[in-house]
Order: sequence, then C-alpha cells, then structure tokens
Amino acid sequence: MTIGALRAAGVQLLRQHGVESPELDASLLLAYLFKKDRTWLIVNQETVCDSQLQEAYYSLLSKRTSRQSIAYITGTKEFMGLDFTVSPAVLVPRPDTEVLVEKALEWLTVSAQQSAQERKVIDLCTGSGCIGISMAYNYPTIKLTLSDISTEALALSKKNAEQILGSERAQSIRYIQSDLLAYFLEQQEQFDLIVTNPPYVPRHIIPRLAKEVQQEPVLALDGGEDGLDLIRKIIMQATVLLKEGGAIFLESDPEQILSIQELLKNNGFHAIESYPDLSGALRCTRGSKLST
Repeated sequence: MTIGALRAAGVQLLRQHGVESPELDASLLLAYLFKKDRTWLIVNQETVCDSQLQEAYYSLLSKRTSRQSIAYITGTKEFMGLDFTVSPAVLVPRPDTEVLVEKALEWLTVSAQQSAQERKVIDLCTGSGCIGISMAYNYPTIKLTLSDISTEALALSKKNAEQILGSERAQSIRYIQSDLLAYFLEQQEQFDLIVTNPPYVPRHIIPRLAKEVQQEPVLALDGGEDGLDLIRKIIMQATVLLKEGGAIFLESDPEQILSIQELLKNNGFHAIESYPDLSGALRCTRGSKLST
C-alpha cells in the first residue's frame, strides 16, 4: 500500500468513528511515523509502505478513534512556533493561549523602555511550561520562575526548557512546586509580571467537554463551581506579590471576562484590559498594580 492509499484509509477510518478533523489527523499521524512533515507525504504519496509501518499506523489510528488527542499520541504540540513535549500530566497547549504570551511580551517591551532593570516573571500553573518558556525564548533577559502544584508538570516543564532554551538557560530558571502563589507568599517574594492559564472550567461542565479534553488532567481544568475559584485566589494573592507597576495576565473563558475585570477592579488593579483570541472572543485579561 502506498503512502497516499494508507492516508486515505486512515481518513476513512477516522471519519467512520466521528473524529472531527479526519484528513488533518490522518496526515499528522502518518507524518509522525515517518518523522517528516505533511508536505513530504504529498510529494512521496506513491512510496510503498511495508506491513510493519502499516501496522504501526493502524495502532495510532486506534488510539485516535478512542479519542486520545493527537498531542498525547505523538507526545508533542506546537505553540508559538516551538515544539513542546506533552503528556497526560499536563494540559495540551492551545493556540488561543498565544494571545496571552503576545500581550505579556508587549508589556515587557514597554516596561523595559521605562527601566532597564531585569524583570522577574512567574508562569503560574505552568503545566508544560509553554507560556513562560515561549516568553523566555522571545525575551531572553527575563528572570523566570515556573510554578505548578504538580511535580510531574514541573518535571516536564524543565524538560521543555532544556529542549527549547538549552541546558544553560534552563538551569537559570526556577521550578517551584506551590499551591498557586502560597510558597511565594511565605517567602515574601515579589514579581514584576505574573502570567497564568489557571483551571477555569466550571466543575459541572467538565463531563460535557469533548472526550479528548476529558482525558486531560482534571487538576488543570477544574475551576470550581463557577470556574473562578482559583482565579479569585490568584488575584487576591497577586495584590501582595506584584511589585508596584507590575501586571498580571490571566487566561479565562470569554464568559468569565466581565467577572474577572470586576475582581481585578475590586482588588485595586487598574489599566484593566481584555484581549481577543484567534476566533475574536475575549480570552486574556490584564490588570496592573499602581505605582505610588
């Protein structure tokens, strides 16, 4: 069977099982097996595949029809143009989160124009480390901390930092296990910038999420009854942990934006602004701490 015929069979199988994007997923899995990109598959579609490769491909397709995500099957996910290693211990990075990174980088650029001082940044609920590591990749001078309650997530974030930033830069990053910002409150430490994609899915909605999403860690999804339990705590903690003139950027569901803006306002933040994701829905909110 040729590459083209094998891919077509994969598309048909995924479509029969109701997979949402059968053409794309069939190509991604085949490209993963060959360790090539999708363009290579097209150019080489007449190449004959041996039985061992066909068997391996159908094994991957079986995982996908059981609703394992492509990212968990291949162990990798692209984010901000970088390839991150992922596992079921962490949330799969999503394109919608890139707006948070972009806006936080813009904030750093403006902040640097006001002062050349090194900026301390913490990526809270870091998971794979995609937010903080992407920021360090694009803004190498930040002093970065990656924090998560999960030791498995922290280990994976360190691995990603080493792969993407290099071992020397990765060693300069701190990897701190903490229940939100509790550790840093105990240490009386402050930051110039807090970036976070915390759990914000209302608990009662989780059973209704796509099967692929339900296989992601509940710890990274469950935001309590209204989805704002952890966000409330983070905002309250940030009032103490942010330096004067510092800022916090939070991701949330678009329907939570107004509530988060109100929470920030009630906790003394100013310059509150929300930003749209790729679909145009508001996804990320910034609040700044006044300088006295």
